[in-house]
Amino acid sequence: MKPATYLCLALLMSSPLSADAPVPTKVDWYGNFKLDLARDSGVSSNGNFILYVKPGATATLNLTARQTRLGANIERGKMKGRVEFDFYGESPENKNALMLRHAYVTVPAGPLMLETGQASDLISPLVPATLNYTVAWGAGNIGYRRPQVKLYQQTRHYYWGVALARNISSDLDGDKLADGETSGKPALQGRLGLSGSPAGRKAALGASAHYGWNTCPPPVDRKYNNWSVGGDLKVALSAKLALLAEGYTGSNLGQYAGAIYNTDRVEGLRSSGGWLNAQYQLAPRLSLSAGGGLDQVRQSDLAQVNQVRATNAFVFANAQYELVPGYKLGLELSRWKTEYLNPETAQRNTRLQWSMQGNF
Repeated sequence: MKPATYLCLALLMSSPLSADAPVPTKVDWYGNFKLDLARDSGVSSNGNFILYVKPGATATLNLTARQTRLGANIERGKMKGRVEFDFYGESPENKNALMLRHAYVTVPAGPLMLETGQASDLISPLVPATLNYTVAWGAGNIGYRRPQVKLYQQTRHYYWGVALARNISSDLDGDKLADGETSGKPALQGRLGLSGSPAGRKAALGASAHYGWNTCPPPVDRKYNNWSVGGDLKVALSAKLALLAEGYTGSNLGQYAGAIYNTDRVEGLRSSGGWLNAQYQLAPRLSLSAGGGLDQVRQSDLAQVNQVRATNAFVFANAQYELVPGYKLGLELSRWKTEYLNPETAQRNTRLQWSMQGNF
């Protein structure tokens, strides 16, 4: 055998026969099958859920499975991702289309975490435990989901984060371009949170804000903004009882679930609101929740608008019982009142909602 052959065999035996084994990808599926039955004494903004009460006195009954969700937590090395859908895409009631809720990936960036994709807003991170799909949006709770780049740090005692988010906004000049897009700037969001156990009770307190630029290009040639400042609180009063609350103030917040979803104004549309929720684990299989919310728009900003929503308030109470592991029955009673201006009227609604939910 020639020396060159020995050399080739030696190199072959000393080298790996294949590249390093690929990093495995772990996929953890989750979701639920949910059916909601709701009866309204008045006309809700959407029969399957309620944001506010529309003018009219017609009782309605709605049955839907749209809140069924499918998602996955995906992990590959240090990279973690999440994707989640429900069925509230625009479609007929018995041919529900998918709607993307979350689609993001998180990776370490030194001591920080970098998150990119569609995720929940940094502002207003809490939600009340209500059967209603829209968790007090338009009634004191702001914040939704949108594409963003987020940088944050979280420890046992504090959290801080900043985000550049898609500047979703109104189209006040009617050029079929969102005024946030034509500004050429993303919306800015930030939040600072502190957590601890004062007097032996776990508590978390946070403050958040956002700012977005909006531009109506020539020939209208006007600029305006949307902004918010808010706070959030969560306290475990005992092993079974928790109290959650949020409050906000800001301007032009229809795209952030504020201002009772009224249309933005170049001059600004100021609004303030908040919500409160008590959650109690009465028994291992039975949980109770009660609370309410309020959203108010500054009346001086509504003087030139006909039949506009000025105040929206609700209270609710519900119980959820786990019939078998993973399968819950829920019953919720809520009372809503939406006040309008120009002309001045008040619309009321009593809503009874029953849910059946199987988690996996």
